[in-house]
Amino acid sequence: MAALLGVALILYAIDGGVTEEPPAPPPDEVAEEAHENPPEPIYTVWDRLAACESTSNWSANTRNGYYGGLQMDMTFWRNYGGQAFATRPDLASRAAQIAVAERGLVAQGWRAWPSCSRRLGLR
Repeated sequence: MAALLGVALILYAIDGGVTEEPPAPPPDEVAEEAHENPPEPIYTVWDRLAACESTSNWSANTRNGYYGGLQMDMTFWRNYGGQAFATRPDLASRAAQIAVAERGLVAQGWRAWPSCSRRLGLR
């Protein structure tokens, strides 16, 4: 819906309308959009954290004891169920790394990522 609304706003601005609200999208576009998957806002936070931790390299293995996009160590990975996905975080998918990180977040909060969580204003 946001994409359709954005297009409507752009077209509205180009036409030079004078009312404050743009025209509503046609009913068939609204009904069609209701079937789209909702956005997953939590991934935005994890992507920002991964950009800080590993320059968004979800398969990062720099041999410093931290792995994957969110730079998890093996204790964290094992404690929060990562072994169900892969032997190390860098070998798991982005979604699997996020699932494990969310479990760790519940238990430890953002302090599991001390520097980047502070830099991003998460704590």
